[in-house]
Amino acid sequence: MKNLLFVAFVLAVFGLQAQTTIKKSSISTSGGTMTSGNQEVIFTVGETNVQETDTGNVHLSEGFIGPDIAEALGIADYGILSGITIYPNPVSDILSVRLSRNSHYEFYLFNLEGKQMLYRQSQDANQTFDIGFLTAGSYILIVIDRDSKRKKAFKIIKK
Repeated sequence: MKNLLFVAFVLAVFGLQAQTTIKKSSISTSGGTMTSGNQEVIFTVGETNVQETDTGNVHLSEGFIGPDIAEALGIADYGILSGITIYPNPVSDILSVRLSRNSHYEFYLFNLEGKQMLYRQSQDANQTFDIGFLTAGSYILIVIDRDSKRKKAFKIIKK
């Protein structure tokens, strides 16, 4: 009887451990790791293969803008925004955005590490952004129309 209880205990311990194992894979050009306490984050740049996985209530996404960011911005169920002109791209200092009508707009600019570099709210369909302070590289501009519940993301190249 003791042997049976011991075997059941060992199987339960290994069974619980197997449920929390998450295997990751990514094909990328570069990246690194960061550790804080007992948590380790592995990040990549230039991913050509992105995977997502769920384990219980934990959702891991290896991509840049996944459903978690969209949900945090309150745009998870928004449609696609059209009628936008962004110029020049690549841009040196002043980025211009022209929309088809006045509405309640929000503009978010993120670097490729996911750090928010700029935020603005406006009801004007004509916007200019001074991004001369940014270093050369690629950025993501997200334009949200809160009135029509539509959004669109653009890749911006700062030269």
